[in-house]
Amino acid sequence: MRPEIGVPSDLADDPVRPCATGSLPGWIRAITLCAGFAIGNTARAAEFGFETLRNLVDTRGINSVEGLIEALPQDLRTHYALMFTSRSLQGANLANPRAILFGSDAEFIVTFNGDPAVRGYSAVETMQFDPRKNEFQFREIQFPVAKGASVVISEPNSARCLACHGQPARPIWDMPPSWPGAYGERYGAGLSPKETAGIREFLALQPVHARYRNLLGAAAFADRETYVSSAHAMYNGVRTISPNAQLSVLLTNLNYRMIMSEIASRPAFDAHRYALLAAAEGSCGPLPDYYPASVRAAIAVDLRAFKQSSAATERLQAAAIAARLAGAAGGYQQRIAVGGLDKLRFVVEHSLDLATRQWTLALEANTYDLSAPEGAHTLAQMLFEQVARTDEALRGLRADRSFSSDDRYCEHLRRHSVRALEAWYLANPLQLTPTDDGWHADRSRDAASAPLSTAARPELLDRCAGCHTGVVAPYIPFADPDALGKQLGHGNYRHGRLLDEILYRLAPEAGATSMPLGIAISEAQRHGLDEYFLGLARRADTQGDN
Repeated sequence: MRPEIGVPSDLADDPVRPCATGSLPGWIRAITLCAGFAIGNTARAAEFGFETLRNLVDTRGINSVEGLIEALPQDLRTHYALMFTSRSLQGANLANPRAILFGSDAEFIVTFNGDPAVRGYSAVETMQFDPRKNEFQFREIQFPVAKGASVVISEPNSARCLACHGQPARPIWDMPPSWPGAYGERYGAGLSPKETAGIREFLALQPVHARYRNLLGAAAFADRETYVSSAHAMYNGVRTISPNAQLSVLLTNLNYRMIMSEIASRPAFDAHRYALLAAAEGSCGPLPDYYPASVRAAIAVDLRAFKQSSAATERLQAAAIAARLAGAAGGYQQRIAVGGLDKLRFVVEHSLDLATRQWTLALEANTYDLSAPEGAHTLAQMLFEQVARTDEALRGLRADRSFSSDDRYCEHLRRHSVRALEAWYLANPLQLTPTDDGWHADRSRDAASAPLSTAARPELLDRCAGCHTGVVAPYIPFADPDALGKQLGHGNYRHGRLLDEILYRLAPEAGATSMPLGIAISEAQRHGLDEYFLGLARRADTQGDN
């Protein structure tokens, strides 16, 4: 079982605490500026979860999607988002959206659609957050199409589920300020003309539809104040939070619990906890200063290489997001600035040996966008609570911060981090190499310093090599990893360096110019190629600095 993760004490109440009422349902209407979102205490069990649902199906003999939706508790049927375009196994359209029922805490989610002509009509999908293990579990329930057939319930996190949700499994809910395909897709804006027409179709159908009629408060989706606070509401200190934003906050908080549980379970966490917290804070000065003096130079080199490879990945995601948002209603392009996570991710990957490519809820896997609406926790908050459990002095120091890199709070983190890591390096001698001027980090065990020729060759690489010989396509040494690694960080291509161009051409956004030519590659194949090229670039950069 993974460690239980605490939450800030002032945010450990109900997930949504409306302080004002209005004509629309409270969950969708507004919250006061003083109200907070939270994720609840880890000890609190969900009142309705998958086993309860399974028991309903068995004891009541439920054999249809509509029968199941009708039997769900009011909490689930009151808190939901509606997708008129869906990239999931369940299709959708404007009049028959995919309904995502998430309740008041999103710890149990049920989804369905309403058009027999679209995919997934006979299925219900579920997601449950396990507060003991701090992990997500996805299932699919197939209801019988033919008489006499049985209801089929998948195992948790089956291969069919993990094909989209990855490993470890995570929810996929696009990043603010836009949720393309969801009614209210523009954060802080009303419905577009397309959405307005679509929601009218839906609301005309909803009261008599066998499935949608069980949704409560659906009329609120046509009201502008569901998505945008009125002047009167703002004057009274009330802020609207739309269904999409509410789901984003709740999923972000659960996702951070999963991330923190993974981090805290690593053997090296305790020794690195102060370095992790300083990295997450982002305002406590250079990260190498939180390591013993003997290893700072090596840490600085590795951190620089890590940031360069991350920048290439982030540019790839930015291009994918821009293409997707261009199709969103109104062409809404603004994005909330992504916090600097490179330092934190570096410590997690470099020192805790834990991958971070599944941290994001974004559609694009292997990216690092953790944007969330106001009200969501941050990883810095959760790390602070974890570390402060054994160091109460941190609370007073943080409350009196001057927010300079040499304030008493940062100095406390720096002093304790160096002390803890000096002991940790001495207890892990394979991590150090003796030299004439002391002990220094031994990176010979790190993949970054391994010979380039030993890098694992991903599927489809031979196809790239066979084409780019200089006869059919421009010469690129795909067959020679040492030569290729040295070239990836250079060049002046349409999308940047050779590495940037390759990553773009592997992405779906490249359209007809995507590579490899003539075939459709899977997400797993694309990910394998991305990781290979990013790894070669990182190794080449590190070797060049030695």
